[in-house]
Amino acid sequence: MADTSLSEKKIGLLIWQVSNYWQSQLRKILKNYNLTLNEYLIIESIQSLSKNKNKLYQIEISIFSGIDISVSSVTFKLLEKKKLITRTIEDDNRKKIIKMLSLGYNLYDEINPIITKEESRIFDKLQQETNYFKNILKLLLGKSLRIKADKIL
Repeated sequence: MADTSLSEKKIGLLIWQVSNYWQSQLRKILKNYNLTLNEYLIIESIQSLSKNKNKLYQIEISIFSGIDISVSSVTFKLLEKKKLITRTIEDDNRKKIIKMLSLGYNLYDEINPIITKEESRIFDKLQQETNYFKNILKLLLGKSLRIKADKIL
């Protein structure tokens, strides 16, 4: 089958289109909850990190979420304004401790199953190639790979 458009010839455009599609589908869901995608990703990161840590710093949440530090800084302010998190300053003014409030946890618990279902609808098409696909994307980003060996029977 011949490539019929530029986006079918250029892998970068395909990756961009998939990313845009994923973002637009999640934004449709999050709009109903008055949340942006960045706000949701920060909340999801707090939820994930708080399972193993009592004290979370804004910088580590930013790094974990993969959101640019300056963008996440604005996002934290918005989440605080919405009363989903609190930010307290430690001795060093640059270190902000983040705590998710019960409203934030409740909102996450309500939204997460819907987001998970939508992401499954989009990415389950990869089937057993999911881990391979993730590793290829990580390789392109210059990140370390995790190889998951299949069981040999």
